Amino acid sequence: MSKKKPVVLRSRPPLARMMRIHEELKENRLPNATRLSELLETSTKTINRDIAFMRDQMHLPIAWDAVANGYNYDGYVDGFPTLQVTEGELFALLVAQKAMEPYKGTPFQAPLEAALQKLSDGLKDKVFMSLDRLDAPVSFKSAGISTANIETFQFVTRAVEQELELEFDYKNLGGSRWNRRKVRPYHLCCVENQWYLVCWDKVRKALRTFALVRMRKVALTEKNFKRPKDFDIQKHLKDAFGVFRGDTKYKIRVEFDSWAGQLIQEKEWHPAQEIKELGDGHIEFRIELADLFEIERWILSWGSHAKVLGPAKLKNSVHKHAQGILET
Repeated sequence: MSKKKPVVLRSRPPLARMMRIHEELKENRLPNATRLSELLETSTKTINRDIAFMRDQMHLPIAWDAVANGYNYDGYVDGFPTLQVTEGELFALLVAQKAMEPYKGTPFQAPLEAALQKLSDGLKDKVFMSLDRLDAPVSFKSAGISTANIETFQFVTRAVEQELELEFDYKNLGGSRWNRRKVRPYHLCCVENQWYLVCWDKVRKALRTFALVRMRKVALTEKNFKRPKDFDIQKHLKDAFGVFRGDTKYKIRVEFDSWAGQLIQEKEWHPAQEIKELGDGHIEFRIELADLFEIERWILSWGSHAKVLGPAKLKNSVHKHAQGILET
C-alpha cells in the first residue's frame, strides 16, 4: 500500500497574511479560520495566531460573530497599520535616501531603493508633512568614488553570499603585470569610498585584501567552501587604519598643531586611537597598527601641521616623501 505524500503548505509571510485578513474583514465577508486557511494556504492554527496578534498587538477591533460563524470589525478601521512613524523618523528616512548616493551603480542600489520604497508606501496616511520638507535639506558628498564596474560587483557579491570560490586577474598597486588569483571570498567592505574583498588566497595560503577596481576577468567557480566560523571582519581590521594590515605592529605617535588638533578631535579616526593634550592646542595622536602605508598617507595629507614622533621607520618615510614633493 503506497503512502500518501504529505500536503505542503506554502504560507505567505506574516505581514502579507494579515493584510489579506484585513481586506476580508474590511469588506465584511465574515471569514472564519477554516476559510482563511484555505485562502492563504496555511493552517487554522496560524490564522488564529495572526488574528490574535492583530487584535491584541495591533489593536484592531476584531470580533467573532457567532450567528454568521465568522469574524468582522465591530468598530471603525481606517487602514491597516503597517508602519507608524514620527515626522522625525520620516526625516531620517529621507536622510538615508540621500546617503545611498555612494551605492549607485552597485548591486546594492536596486535592493536599497526597493526597501526604501516599501517603507515609503507603508507611511501613507500615517504621517503628515508639508511638501517642501520632502526634499530633505541634507546631502552627502564623497570625493573619489570607486570606479569598479557593475559586473565585478555582481560576481563578487554572489561569491560572498553563496560561498563560491572566485578567480580573477589582479594588478597590485604600482604594479605593471596582471596575475591570476584564486580565492575564497569572506567579506566585502567599503572603506573611504573604495570597495575591497577580504578573502583567503589559495596560492599564498593567507588572508588577503583586494580592491575591486583592480580586478578584471572575474569568474565564479562551482566550488563551494565554508567561511570559518571564527572569521570576524572587525577583529581582522582592528590593527589596520583602513583595510591593510601586516605582521609587524607599530606604536605610532604624531604631534599636531592647534589648527589640525581641533580638526583631529572632531572625528574618531580609529576605535583604538588615543589623544593627549600637549598645551597651546597641540595634541599627540597615538595608535598601534600593523601597517604603515595608510597612516602615512593620512599624515602627509596634514602637511606641515603634523610631525611624526615615532616610530623611526614612519618618520623617515614621511620625510622622504615630503622631500620628494619639494623636489618635483
